[in-house]
Amino acid sequence: MTTDLPATLRHLANHLHHLQTEIWETRYHAARTSQTGARHTTTGPTSPTNDTQLDYLLDAQTRLRELATNASEDLRILIPHNTQVGDYWAAWLYRHHTQLQDLTWYDDLETELRDLEAELRHHIHPQAPQAVKLPDYAAADEIGRALGKTPDAIRKWCKRHHVTAYIENGKTKYRTKEITDA
Repeated sequence: MTTDLPATLRHLANHLHHLQTEIWETRYHAARTSQTGARHTTTGPTSPTNDTQLDYLLDAQTRLRELATNASEDLRILIPHNTQVGDYWAAWLYRHHTQLQDLTWYDDLETELRDLEAELRHHIHPQAPQAVKLPDYAAADEIGRALGKTPDAIRKWCKRHHVTAYIENGKTKYRTKEITDA
């Protein structure tokens, strides 16, 4: 399967940058704690930022870094060891996208990158579940088109969340109610 890998990588970098900017620009609130220890009703210090968003961003950056690291090892291309920023990894992959085609697992890499880009896009611009009109049972490609994800991402998600798969006329279908309820 061939897609426009450079475009996928550009979108990926833009999504990561958007999430990072969103976290940076979120108004910080003061941590809740009693400075003197006199008030015992406080729950203790809290994070000044949205930890869920930060954890999601770090997870996405880690996944991208692992893909880039594996590619660099297989292609024997040196990368700096102290780099942690996710935008860098998308840029590194973009810079070496012609060499990536020499990887034996290039198709898997391309699929992983497309899935990650679709996941980030959906995270930034979620689609309201009530807006999705699907039949009671649908194939992964139908669900993917409706949700803006790849069929592979839908299959992985259904497997991860134990959504029951049904075989109808030789095609695997999923009960859409189970997907929207999960």
